[in-house]
Parts: sequence; C-alpha cells; structure tokens
Amino acid sequence: MTFIMLAGLAAIVWSLLTLIRFLKVGFITKRHLDAILFLGSLSFAIGLLGQGMGLSQALSVIQSMPNISPALVAGGIRISMIPPITGAILFSIAGVFWFILRYLNARKQEA
Repeated sequence: MTFIMLAGLAAIVWSLLTLIRFLKVGFITKRHLDAILFLGSLSFAIGLLGQGMGLSQALSVIQSMPNISPALVAGGIRISMIPPITGAILFSIAGVFWFILRYLNARKQEA
C-alpha cells in the first residue's frame, strides 16, 4: 500500500510542479505530461500487483485449512480489492491533472 501511495503522490506532486512551471514559463513539454500519466498508471499497476500477491497468500491459507467459512473468503476478497481501488483513484486524479495541463498547454500554444 505504501508503494501505491508513493507513486500516486509522486504523480500529484509532479502535476503541481508542472503547473508551477507552466505558470512561470508558459508551456509544458510532452515529457512532463507523460510523466504524470506514467506515475499515475504505476500506482494502479502496483495496486493490481498487490492484489495478486494478497490473493495468492489468502488462497494458500485457504488451501491448508479443511473447513473455511464463505464469509471469511468474501472478507479476504474484499480486503484484496483495496490496493487496486486506491491505485485507480490515484490514477484518476493524475489523469484529471494531465487532462487539465494538456488543455492549458494547447490553449496557450494556439494563442
């Protein structure tokens, strides 16, 4: 979960630094915009990886126990959904920043 938050927060911080750069210089390079999407998608990918690892561990425990409650399995699946949902939320925030900055940059270059 920590790596997801680090990647997502890096995307948000990079977005804010890019916005500050845009306000100072007046344009944004494609590299800066691509970095926002990369860091946001990295948080989502790490979330999916975290879910896979969590499900793998849960399934190995389930396999070793003869009688297991369906409610316990459902609770484990619910908990395993937290990392990808967190990554998706951070990716969405990074995507909104990316879209706004791309729009501002295009509008500034047209003028």
